[in-house]
Amino acid sequence: MYPDTFVSLCAIPVVGLLEEGLVVSDRNLFHFGLRQKVILILLTALLITLTANSWLTLQSQERDFLKETDRWGTQLTRVVANNLVNNVVGYNYRGIELFLKELLNNEDIVYARVVSAKGNTMAQVGEAGNTDGVHVWHTDIKLDDEVVGNLSLGLSKTRITAKLRQARSASIYRQFLTIFLIMIVEFAALSYIIIRPISIFSQAIEQGRSNNRKPVPVPIHSKDEIGNMATRFNSLQAELNDARERLHSKIELANAELKQANERLQAQTVELTRVNQELEQMSVTDPLTGLYNRRFFEGLMDNEMQLSIRNNEINSIILIDIDNFKSLNDQFGHTIGDEILKTIAARLLTRVRKTDIACRFGGDEFFVLCRRADKESSLIIAEDIKQAVISSPLKFNGLSLMVTFSMGIATVPGDYPIHTAEEFLRCADIALYHCKQAGRNKILHYSTLTKDKQAYPSAIQSDRIV
Repeated sequence: MYPDTFVSLCAIPVVGLLEEGLVVSDRNLFHFGLRQKVILILLTALLITLTANSWLTLQSQERDFLKETDRWGTQLTRVVANNLVNNVVGYNYRGIELFLKELLNNEDIVYARVVSAKGNTMAQVGEAGNTDGVHVWHTDIKLDDEVVGNLSLGLSKTRITAKLRQARSASIYRQFLTIFLIMIVEFAALSYIIIRPISIFSQAIEQGRSNNRKPVPVPIHSKDEIGNMATRFNSLQAELNDARERLHSKIELANAELKQANERLQAQTVELTRVNQELEQMSVTDPLTGLYNRRFFEGLMDNEMQLSIRNNEINSIILIDIDNFKSLNDQFGHTIGDEILKTIAARLLTRVRKTDIACRFGGDEFFVLCRRADKESSLIIAEDIKQAVISSPLKFNGLSLMVTFSMGIATVPGDYPIHTAEEFLRCADIALYHCKQAGRNKILHYSTLTKDKQAYPSAIQSDRIV
């Protein structure tokens, strides 16, 4: 028997008594029998107790819930701050922004902002919006007790309010159910003889619930109103049992169909997620070498240049071009050429730093973005990459090849004006051009060129950097 049905059936005798009280009232307006007096007293006590107890309980629950929410928000903010320490210290703006965007996948978090110790905004996602709808926590980002930044984290109050309302509704329901049961017990204790038929109703119903089977008929066969009520109740109960059986059959069939549909939907969702991830990775990855592709790198450089100019941060790029690659392709074929590119890309990845970004820009050209690397550091990185490639020959199916390459480097900010990512890449390309002109297999920094060489020669039109 369902809880709602149980409460309704228990209320049937009470309704009958109230109807009897109305009949008595018709005969004598100011005369109430014992049954009616007991019911009125218990109903009055129920309302007063329920109101007072519910109010006190809701106040206590709200305080505890808000306190726990504040504790959770403070703890969450500290955990996020601890995870951001290395990125803040390393000025990894991209990493901070990606981390904050990942936080916004949590439906409770709607706003996040990281400020450096100097007061500069390093990254911000989401909008604080109306303060009535967002609760913001602030905490310092510390490294060895030194404040290196500040984190602001905004949590939506929508779910918090919904949970609080749900807790209130559940509390009111529990309070009402508890006090209602207490009223039944007290009523039986105060007037066992008068309410004995009601107890028989309750026992019959409870017996069915405890045995986990259909409720048994109410064993009352008197000729009075209670007997007539029992007869009607038993008849109604038989009809309800038949209807319930039919309903359960339909529900079980619907549940089975819904379960199968959910399983198919989950499988499709998993497959769609996998395909989307593969497509996203393919859109930014060079299929031959596995490095980032030109499209991704150009977008990255636009962002890096803006950050570098805004925060006056130093960055370098290295443009790598394989010497005589066309001749190698013509002599050994494109298959060997592809293997050369893949091998050089693999060796390249073993020498770049974790904060650096390597990409295949096109053909036999590779770019490496060296974050926070000045001229001297970029030259060291370039030399390390060069040694990694030329230290041993490239071997393919018994064929051993020694491959060399030329490298052009540019750094911002520098003594030469650079305002856009396109200009930045062009400087590295000019340095590479003069490196080729000087005999290949060399490393050349753009700043070492004389003023008359810091531009493409008039007879040369570069079609590599556009």
